[in-house]
Amino acid sequence: MARALVKNDFAGFIKYLPPGIISMAGGREKLKSNMDSVVATQGQFGIQFKKILIGDPGEVLSYKDQLQCVVPQSTDMETPMGSISITSSLIAISADKGRNWYFVDTNMYRADKVKTALPDLSPKLVIPPHQQPKITPRAGN
Repeated sequence: MARALVKNDFAGFIKYLPPGIISMAGGREKLKSNMDSVVATQGQFGIQFKKILIGDPGEVLSYKDQLQCVVPQSTDMETPMGSISITSSLIAISADKGRNWYFVDTNMYRADKVKTALPDLSPKLVIPPHQQPKITPRAGN
């Protein structure tokens, strides 16, 4: 999923989103179109993804026939003004005993919206609070 996002492969990226999130976004085609628009805007402003690192998953919970856990993620982007580092969490969900997983970035979808789109999240799933991005200005800015 991270590789697909860095490569702007939105069809590949969307495969890893839960159906509830895709529906909330208006369907696959609308979601892909919105993502294409975001990338075009980022390109106009000189913003590029540099890397996405996925950390070790937290405790895997079994709840309502799903496996669920939180996975830390860090994203580095480069802009004309400097670099941006974002720390966030992914909610990982598997409905087939871990063979396939869906992921939801809690920076893209805040906890209240995630719980609406994914009503079967375990109440024991601890989603870390949102963190502000770390911005490092480019020398001379």
